[in-house]
Amino acid sequence: MANVIRTESLGIMNQSIAGQDGAPLDALLLYAFTGLAALGAVFATAFSDDRLFRFHGYLLIGAFVLAFGVLTVALNSGRLRSSEAHYSDGVIRAGVIATMFWAVVGLLVGVVIAAQLTWPNLLYFPEHGWLNFGRLRPLHTSGVIFAFGGNALIATSFYVVQRTSKARLAGGAWPWFVFWGYQLFIVLAATGYLAGITQSREYAEPEWYVDLWLTLETGSASRRGRG
Repeated sequence: MANVIRTESLGIMNQSIAGQDGAPLDALLLYAFTGLAALGAVFATAFSDDRLFRFHGYLLIGAFVLAFGVLTVALNSGRLRSSEAHYSDGVIRAGVIATMFWAVVGLLVGVVIAAQLTWPNLLYFPEHGWLNFGRLRPLHTSGVIFAFGGNALIATSFYVVQRTSKARLAGGAWPWFVFWGYQLFIVLAATGYLAGITQSREYAEPEWYVDLWLTLETGSASRRGRG
């Protein structure tokens, strides 16, 4: 009886060790990155005296903590292991859904600001600056160009590069980082427009740290593509 229990225990331990050894390196690197990013966001938010910067800091903390939790579950369940025999179509489907979602949002905001131009006395809210034309107009234009158009380009690129090269997307879990990282960029930019956190530059309104995040997450795609 003791030998049976010992054998079963060793078998469970070997399966556990094999599961850990089988964890893809790209997923482990992404897991470490999200943890460090969450820690960095906490420190940046805690030591900032800027009320608006702290607002975006809380968004970053929430996003990175959520990503860290999801990756923890995914690593433990083995969902991040993928077969090289199939294309990475999951991230493409997600990109199509995000494209249509942001198209609806961007066009809806366009309808609102068009109504504000038509009935300015009715749809002017001096006590709520974030609802006025000056804040909503860049939200509409950037939403259509970058949120709708950007997601369409990313999803199309992920589809085309696999079919033309006859190979799965490089990087394993990193294409998902590009996808979700771009959604985070959109949320940071959009909330920045409404809150007045901008550089006052046409089509380049997001603040420096939002631009830095966009450079980081899109740069990881090109780096992984070369790898």
